[in-house]
Amino acid sequence: MQPTIIITGASRGLGAATARQLAQLGANLVLNARSERLLTALAHEINEQGGQALAVAGDVSQPAVCDALVAAALETFGGVDTLINNAAVLEPIASIAETDVRAWRRHIDINLIGPYLLTRAALPSLRERHGRVINVSSGAAVSVLAGWSAYCASKAALNQLSASVALEEPDVTSLAVRPGKVDTDMQAVLRQAGATGMASADHRRFVQHFEKGELLPPERPAAALAALALAAPHDWSGQFISWNDPQVQMLVQSRIKD
Repeated sequence: MQPTIIITGASRGLGAATARQLAQLGANLVLNARSERLLTALAHEINEQGGQALAVAGDVSQPAVCDALVAAALETFGGVDTLINNAAVLEPIASIAETDVRAWRRHIDINLIGPYLLTRAALPSLRERHGRVINVSSGAAVSVLAGWSAYCASKAALNQLSASVALEEPDVTSLAVRPGKVDTDMQAVLRQAGATGMASADHRRFVQHFEKGELLPPERPAAALAALALAAPHDWSGQFISWNDPQVQMLVQSRIKD
């Protein structure tokens, strides 16, 4: 039986790269993002290449959208084996004193409430199938930067949400994964909006990562996310791990060989 995986934030960047790799590995996919046009195009591409993908556009901070994602997986593929909670935003980038309260709250709704809602909706199927929850976290969860209060807080809380699932759900494997500095639209936002909201030295450092070609192509951490979605061992549950940890890369290599 082919596993069924829900991926949020799947229309571009890391989410899209992960979807393509999982499709090649034979997974059934339920793809989500707010951008319906890009999401539909990705699902069409995967289906044209012999994969199985559904596009369910919408905002994961809304309970009805999360319920619809799970319902689509149940109706079309019979269940949910893994969630990849990847949808996230970086903004607002500003000091706490200068942030807009609505923007800060909106950030938490997407980066934290969304994964909570989707995990909660999928738990019955995840329990039944001894499934996995893969939460895409960040080094910002453990390393604070000025101007990133919302992002650092949301990712730290996401790590704790992931650990809570591991503690409360013995039949579910739950991980938070650090994907590294990836060449995505979020990095472009950082280079533009960060100039006024971050410490100048921090902003310059991120710009230099881009200028020196040091950002990861999405396909590299995507391979780690795909391998973890399919085969993360249960005894890793509750961990915050990096995409390039040796144990993760061994898992990636085993998927390639298979």
